[in-house]
Amino acid sequence: MLRIAKVVLFKHGVGYFEREGTVHGDETLEFHFKASEMNDVLKSLTVLDMAGGHVASISYESTLPTEKRLEDIAFRLPDGGSLSGLLEQLKGARVEVSVGSQSVVGVVAGLETEWRRVDRETLSEKRLVLLCEGSSVQAFALQELKQVKLLDESVQRDLQHLLDVLIGSKKKDVKRLTVFSRGQGERAISASYVVETPVWKTSYRLILGGEKPLLQGWALVDNTQDEDWGDVQLTLVAGLPVSFVHDLYSPRYQRRPTVAVADQEAYAPPVVEEGFAAAEEADVMTMVRSAPPPPAAMPKPKAPPSRAAMALQSAPVRAKTSQVGDLFEYRIERPVSVKRGESALVPILASAFEGKRVALYNRDTREENPMSALLLRNTTGLTLEGGPATVLENDSYLGEAMLELLRPGDERIVPFSVELGCSVLIDHKSSLGAVHRTRIASGMLHFHKYREARTIYHLHNKTEQPLDLFLDHRFHRGYELVNTLTPVATTENYLRFRMEVPVGREQVFTVIERGDDHEMIGLANLSREQVGVWLQSQTLGAAAHAALADVLGLNDVLRELNGVISQHEQELKRIGESQERVRKNLSALGDSKDERSLRERYVADLGAEEDALRDLMRVIQQSQRERERLRVDLAKKVRDLSFDSAG
Repeated sequence: MLRIAKVVLFKHGVGYFEREGTVHGDETLEFHFKASEMNDVLKSLTVLDMAGGHVASISYESTLPTEKRLEDIAFRLPDGGSLSGLLEQLKGARVEVSVGSQSVVGVVAGLETEWRRVDRETLSEKRLVLLCEGSSVQAFALQELKQVKLLDESVQRDLQHLLDVLIGSKKKDVKRLTVFSRGQGERAISASYVVETPVWKTSYRLILGGEKPLLQGWALVDNTQDEDWGDVQLTLVAGLPVSFVHDLYSPRYQRRPTVAVADQEAYAPPVVEEGFAAAEEADVMTMVRSAPPPPAAMPKPKAPPSRAAMALQSAPVRAKTSQVGDLFEYRIERPVSVKRGESALVPILASAFEGKRVALYNRDTREENPMSALLLRNTTGLTLEGGPATVLENDSYLGEAMLELLRPGDERIVPFSVELGCSVLIDHKSSLGAVHRTRIASGMLHFHKYREARTIYHLHNKTEQPLDLFLDHRFHRGYELVNTLTPVATTENYLRFRMEVPVGREQVFTVIERGDDHEMIGLANLSREQVGVWLQSQTLGAAAHAALADVLGLNDVLRELNGVISQHEQELKRIGESQERVRKNLSALGDSKDERSLRERYVADLGAEEDALRDLMRVIQQSQRERERLRVDLAKKVRDLSFDSAG
């Protein structure tokens, strides 16, 4: 078994393991993996023979259950009486037995039981029956046999396979992988593979109180493998390389069609068209850029030593970092040991950094008070992976923070506790100004007004020293700052301002934002009354009113024409109802003289109404055609009308 020499843990949940050792001649190597690891192992396993040998093949256990794997083996090992039970199943197999000083070769004919009476007890004795040289049968007591040697290679292989399957079934969720090496003499060999591992984590200690603050970093690694890591070379890599699980372990079958034999003449085999070879893949060169060296060690303070100096002495760090493409890694220089099933804290950083005590106010975090924080600049020369940080000052615990990814030179505000010595009150005011811009475009009238939002912060510092305060103000998207201090930074959702809050008195800070309040009205629906109201209130200027003159004129004509058409349609409805009433009266009249006279009058009325109805429908149709023409003209004027005036 090759020892684990190198472990590389990645942030996306896999680990790279490298094993080293020696082999002699045609030696085989066995590895054991969990069933859940086999897909990753089969995808990544690499075996290198370093001294002229080669790997002939690699075999691994099937996914089939034990019962299925034993189906093709002709015999079994009983739980009791293994020898007699096995020999009973070896009928027909050639064996060589050693009895006393002689060896006998024969074919197993079976076992017989011989009963003997000794004193008052009846004893049984198992005897192996052999057919020797094809002519004589001999029986041997099992207890007298020194050795039974199997001479048939197929039986030897089946028995060895049976034992391998049985021993493999004793180890739950463990699969064996065997490497068959071929070569001469003793040779160095290595094997590497990738399997799923827990994500490595980081935690930090921010130690204040010395000449410079100290940042101490630890990596947390978990050994979930089934063997110890003894003095391994450990590397921790952060980043997001592509990684996935692909099922290579399970057997895969392709369904084939069933083809019946047809009675027909033979035909020539098909000609396969020539294919073109794929272009060779270009070599990919990975550029490795070393990070700048860490800064020189801090000068030792005078006695008594600070907590930061003691931290440097207690956990000396021997880690190198480097940038590999989009990844960065911590390479631990000293060997690391972690027992199976255990975890370890590994020091990866101990360095001074630039940091200053500040306060950070963010209403969404806490409305009444700012947070005590560190303005931290990464001057370590290393890329710092994100993780929790405990803040200490001399012998005091100040709080906890969460560091995000910090590249060399990055600056970050890291809050760690609530600053109860400073209180904050907020006033909100908003006002809507007059129209400052009028636009006509795409058939719409647009009014633009300025809306001004004021946020007034009342800051009261009750501590014993001025506060260097950062204030995060959630901004209105699309608004601009007016008459306000320039922010020192802009984040995705906040404008960040920086100011000093004096001791013992209130400081007022106002943020003024101005945005555009927008109203749209369709030109086709404008009326003179509405426009008159806008003119009177000075919402609409004279120039814009003049631009709307033609549209308003057409709207007036259309509105009047719609009224005429509506009146005609009402008259049409009235005549229809009158004709319906007359027809009902006609149907109720009889043949008397008076009724005949009334019928003639009703018929005359129907005729007159029918003439009026025809004339009315002609007028309505003409009016509708005129209305459609006016609508087309209006649509064109609305579409072509454009106006833009500010002020």
